[in-house]
Amino acid sequence: MKARNVINNSSYLELLLEFEAAFPKEKRLEPETYLIGGSRNIILKVATFFLGFKNRNSKYQDNKVLLESIFSKENNDFSNELYTNIQKLEKKGDKVKIINPDSSLRLFEIFFHTEEEKETQTSTEFEINLFKAYLTLNSIFTQKQKVAFDSTEELETELHFPLLTFCMSYPYSDKLNYNISEIWTTQLIKAIFLFRFLERDSRSKALLSSFLDYFECKTWEEYLKKILPLTTSAIKNENEAQTDIIVTPGNNFNGDCAFLDKLILVENDEFNQNDFITLRAKPFYKISNGTYRIIFSLFVVEKVFKGLYFILRDVNNKLTAPNKITDLKSFFGDEFSEKIMLYEILNKIYPNKCISFTGKQLSDLKVDGAPDYYIRVGNDILIFESKDFLIPASSKESFDYHIYEDEFEKKLYFEEKDGREKHKAVMQLIGVVKKILQSEIPCDRSYKYRSVSIYPIIITHDPQYDVSGLNNLVDYWFQAELEILKEEGLFINRVKPLVLINIDSLIYHQVALLNNFKLHEIIQKYFEHIHIAHGLRFPSQEEAEKYILGRTIPFAIFLDNFLAQKKLKNVPPMLEEMGYSIFKSDS
Repeated sequence: MKARNVINNSSYLELLLEFEAAFPKEKRLEPETYLIGGSRNIILKVATFFLGFKNRNSKYQDNKVLLESIFSKENNDFSNELYTNIQKLEKKGDKVKIINPDSSLRLFEIFFHTEEEKETQTSTEFEINLFKAYLTLNSIFTQKQKVAFDSTEELETELHFPLLTFCMSYPYSDKLNYNISEIWTTQLIKAIFLFRFLERDSRSKALLSSFLDYFECKTWEEYLKKILPLTTSAIKNENEAQTDIIVTPGNNFNGDCAFLDKLILVENDEFNQNDFITLRAKPFYKISNGTYRIIFSLFVVEKVFKGLYFILRDVNNKLTAPNKITDLKSFFGDEFSEKIMLYEILNKIYPNKCISFTGKQLSDLKVDGAPDYYIRVGNDILIFESKDFLIPASSKESFDYHIYEDEFEKKLYFEEKDGREKHKAVMQLIGVVKKILQSEIPCDRSYKYRSVSIYPIIITHDPQYDVSGLNNLVDYWFQAELEILKEEGLFINRVKPLVLINIDSLIYHQVALLNNFKLHEIIQKYFEHIHIAHGLRFPSQEEAEKYILGRTIPFAIFLDNFLAQKKLKNVPPMLEEMGYSIFKSDS
């Protein structure tokens, strides 16, 4: 089956190699069956080897190089025949991909709990059977993707292809389309902001204290000093192999091992099959005393900030009143994600020569239905809603449009509760647009409503929403509501399409957004890029699909590529201002 992906603005269709394509004359068995009598340790080593490949510009993207690394000389004939079959498939026009993170993670999960048994397979047999087991996992993965086709079949034309792309890629896009060094940078910056917030807010001091007690750290700076070296090992994997953490013998040996032991998988851990929640929580396993292996580098780096919420949630659940925070997710979303991160970064990229109000300032001014942030630069008005939310892992794994529509509608459009409609980001932004067009923002009325361009923006706080096609769905809802305003007689001609923006993009690219291009200018360029011209003719259906696919990319990828082309990608100064200060005491 063809998997649709967008990486670095390069739109393409690729074919994930399934068991049936590689071995058309064989009946596929369960992956466990192929590996009976094989070495559990070798299986786990191979899984982490595959997970150690770079997601961009990997030498193992060359299938010949990959097969040569998998098979020994004794299996040369098997490997050469397999490579010939792959070449035949690629002559039909699609790049064949063998390794994907989903299958590698599944392989690890299946065999982590398997007891080591007597080896009855020769090494030559085991190489072949391990490969067959892996392609079986690929087949299982692509079978699940078929739900995307069935669930989007009846969608209207303008939504069908973008949302088919979305449904096919959403469950795994965040594990494939990322820049590990950029993620590390934004994770560290957000972690420092979070710890500072928890430290000074009276409601969270007990939570922070219990968190530090759990990790046997006196300060959050000490905690970061312990976890950051683990993440740098994950980033520096130039050899594209499994990465081992070896604790240096010495006075701190036992303490360092005790810290790592809180982050490792153990035999009695149960795997949550949805979105690898268990592996995200514990991205290491123990090889021997003082030696630990990284399972997946991305999950290790995400422990710096993203994983903090889940650890803090577990700590918070054990607190008793009045120390326990009643609704921790809302506390994070409202008090930290919006009032700390959103306010901080927008103030950085729009520091002056504009009219700006935070949501709190607007609330204090008694502005009913105010946005979370309001900025006007001349005749350009930007209105923001910040939404720090999670889609249930079981829903994320479904590939089903109907499930996605329901989940995202409740988070971003509206939700029916007790017979009443609770408005979310789309409806909240529509309400603000209406106020602007009727000059009802009391603190800013010095504009002509027919002259201003309005940019409605939803700020998200997780890279999993930087996926092709999602913006199409959310803007579709927005446009439907905008038409209602038009029917009411309002002038909507200069209201821009709605755009989803991951706050990590703004954090990482703050220098260029301050000094070179304003955010609203790049948003306009994004709209020009994703515009689908009508009446174009293509030599094939595949070429037409590639054209449309390139116009469903998320804003985060467009921004990253746009600034890269301009050679304006710079490490944010926040990293030096905040991050390096942690280690001052060591210098």
